[in-house]
Amino acid sequence: MKKICFAIPVHENRDVIKDQLENIRYFCPNASIVFFQSGQDPNLCNGLGIPVCPTSFPMVWGQDFSWFFLNVMEWLENSGYEYDYFINLDSDSLFTKKGFEEFIISEMEEFDFMGADVKIVPPDDEWWGPAKFMKKVWHLWQPIFNTEHFYACFGSQVFSRKFVKELLSFNKFEDMKKMMKQTEKEVFALEEMLFITLANSLGVKTKTYPHNVGKWMRYLPKYTEQEVMDAINNNEKCYLLHPVHRLMDDPARKFIKSLIQ
Repeated sequence: MKKICFAIPVHENRDVIKDQLENIRYFCPNASIVFFQSGQDPNLCNGLGIPVCPTSFPMVWGQDFSWFFLNVMEWLENSGYEYDYFINLDSDSLFTKKGFEEFIISEMEEFDFMGADVKIVPPDDEWWGPAKFMKKVWHLWQPIFNTEHFYACFGSQVFSRKFVKELLSFNKFEDMKKMMKQTEKEVFALEEMLFITLANSLGVKTKTYPHNVGKWMRYLPKYTEQEVMDAINNNEKCYLLHPVHRLMDDPARKFIKSLIQ
């Protein structure tokens, strides 16, 4: 069976971190997990038994997440870490059904990238999200990507190892990192556009999550207990939910925990 590596940026609340680890180990028992320590507490991940990216640093919400991706990818490749698919997980994501590993392996058989709600963003598009910030600096980014439009997606992005290797050997990789530093304060959630656009620039085969799976990854609102119960009772393809409150007494989190037997 091909191996999935989940990369998680963690910044606070060890109880919630341990709860997420238990959740992943139950619902995705064959996957491996690595951390990016993105908070201020240097001891946050001690004793949890999870490898921590050595180039971790405290991140600013909405600005630094592209560096989380790159730093972890470079670390995994430089250390010879074994994986077939790299998937980012937010710390407020939880699984509610088994089968996600098999789903990923099946969906990615002929593809090298998958994200939720993948879309092209032409210059005249009025989409409100992070694209409105990217449009202001697209003239700086366009020569790096050499594409007519940029792209956007959401959720836990899936990279084949083949794509990770191509990404890290991109002939404009250093220019790309310089542009990330130059525009990181101007472009909110760059990671939602950077990697899907680069995939199209490199000719990588991309796809969007099937709607019945991808719809469970959203920006807001946080999931309620009733929503999760209804999804389970209706046998929805709710493998992965985002966002769930990072509070141990949150009713939705407590219900999801009750699913672990």
